[in-house]
Amino acid sequence: MTFYNAVLPGTISQGSEFAPVSLVDAANSPTGYSQRRSRRSRRLRRCNIGKNIRKANDVYDILAFFEVMNGPEHCFAITNLLDDRSCKPEDAPAANDAIIGSGDGANPVFQLKKQYRVTLIDTSVVAVDRTIYLPVQGTMLIAVGGVTKTETTHYTVNYTTGVVTFTAGNEPAVGVNNVTAGFKFREKVRFDTNDLSQVAEFFRVGSVPSIPLVEVPFDA
Repeated sequence: MTFYNAVLPGTISQGSEFAPVSLVDAANSPTGYSQRRSRRSRRLRRCNIGKNIRKANDVYDILAFFEVMNGPEHCFAITNLLDDRSCKPEDAPAANDAIIGSGDGANPVFQLKKQYRVTLIDTSVVAVDRTIYLPVQGTMLIAVGGVTKTETTHYTVNYTTGVVTFTAGNEPAVGVNNVTAGFKFREKVRFDTNDLSQVAEFFRVGSVPSIPLVEVPFDA
């Protein structure tokens, strides 16, 4: 299985579905006591994308993509318009969106993460990290202790792993509590089907009404 760093062509149409999927076993005892156990530490996403394409050439582009990926064998990238950035989908990424680590004066390497947060009644915040592997070039913002840094001067980014590496002499210092980031990102997925239906509506006009996809762990 190969990962091709290419984005599925075309625009995502209205009605497409995106779903984070957890694997949690829940069992109730006769007394009503409930036990719940998660079988994996992170959620994987499933989606079913409709491509409301009108031109035959656009339908062909999807077909060519499916052929090159050999259906579900190989992986590629997709933009989930409901969750494609370090902040809410209607906001612009900012350098303080996500905490990716803290300085110790020696470590130059930080993995990009996104936090999903829930504010409790007592105003405390519960957050869950999601590792980000495919940031989008041109959207990266990094800050150390609230001070925004410059890419290539202070740090570099591996855009196929999501690893941020500070350049020599710019490692975040001891006492710098927050190294933060803002960015847009894509998800690594594969086709979740061995066949792809295309609809010829009339001469040189068609659509691909359903494209099921599933997120792939980055080490798979």
